[in-house]
Amino acid sequence: MAYINPPGIPVERGKIHEFANAILDDDPLYHDADLAKAAGLPGVVAPPTFTSVAAHFASPDGGGGGLAGLDIKRALHGGQEFIFERPIMAGDILTSEPGATRQYEKEGRRGGKLKFVETESVYRDQKGEVVVRIKNTLIETGQVVEA
Repeated sequence: MAYINPPGIPVERGKIHEFANAILDDDPLYHDADLAKAAGLPGVVAPPTFTSVAAHFASPDGGGGGLAGLDIKRALHGGQEFIFERPIMAGDILTSEPGATRQYEKEGRRGGKLKFVETESVYRDQKGEVVVRIKNTLIETGQVVEA
């Protein structure tokens, strides 16, 4: 895999437009710079889940996500939370850094012991200011779930 250098996720107006179309969201603030400016914004904003493109900007040191050592055959998406300090804007260059990680286990009823991994990623803009924090929960079942 090739890595972008210098590191970071360039947030481009055209990519915001493509992403919004891919998720079938026609909110004009994602597509029309003139309307966004008329709404008091400096330009188009990105949809809340735009940071999912970070998976395409993995770094050589292993950044950019992953399954936190879980077995992909038994891994489930347990949840995701976005905490915004401000909207992601065209022109931003985002960098991510890992935040807190928490692991724990619970006994399941049908899938055996469940392993939970909660992670946090912090995204900063080109000024070093926090734009968004993303909390993810992954779950690994202890065995194949019986019906």
